[in-house]
Amino acid sequence: MSNITKNLLLALSLVCAIALIVFCIQLIVINRGVEPREPGATMSGGAKQGDEEPDPDVKPDGGDSADGENGDGENSQMQNTPRPQPQGERNELTIPGAQTLIVYAREELFEYSRNDFDWRFEYTREGDAALEIRIIAVTLQGIASDAEIFLANYTEGATPEHGNEITFEGFPLEGYFVTAQRGGVTYEALVHPLTDSEFALVFVINYQNEQQKEALYEVLSYIDLVTPQFTAD
Repeated sequence: MSNITKNLLLALSLVCAIALIVFCIQLIVINRGVEPREPGATMSGGAKQGDEEPDPDVKPDGGDSADGENGDGENSQMQNTPRPQPQGERNELTIPGAQTLIVYAREELFEYSRNDFDWRFEYTREGDAALEIRIIAVTLQGIASDAEIFLANYTEGATPEHGNEITFEGFPLEGYFVTAQRGGVTYEALVHPLTDSEFALVFVINYQNEQQKEALYEVLSYIDLVTPQFTAD
């Protein structure tokens, strides 16, 4: 073998050695700081193949953590359900404390009458049904007793059932609720105490069937109690 051939082979071997060294250095740099993965892990961050990263804001049962500690998303959704759009004629009732009670009722279903402290929406279709709104003075016996005594005037002494956590469905005001039955007619009443006042609003409905009840509850769901907002000059 000539000296030229030997020199060429030596140079080629040197180039290959340098290339191998450079490759090793690059491999070390690329893998620096990468921790060894568990068997079966993927390159996307350590989750096992076929599984997804858990969302910290989503609970295992599918509920959102924003629904509260009990994860009751259904109750939260019910509480956030918007009120229906008012249907019917708008009626404004002035009550103590310069407040205004706004009531909507369909003219084709109810006949409206009033006096100073009593407003009545009489159901005009078949059967006996009505909504009455009254202002009463709260006695020393308290709201609960006043509600029972008041409803007894309608039921001729029938024993009322009562409960603080029961009210008209969709009704925006809170108060003390009582109900009783007489002669196939259901009576329901809610006494709402007026703020900073010795008076209270009483809402009384009576109905004989579900169709009447739905019509009355629709009126109740539109009710608003508006307090005037005073601004400084």
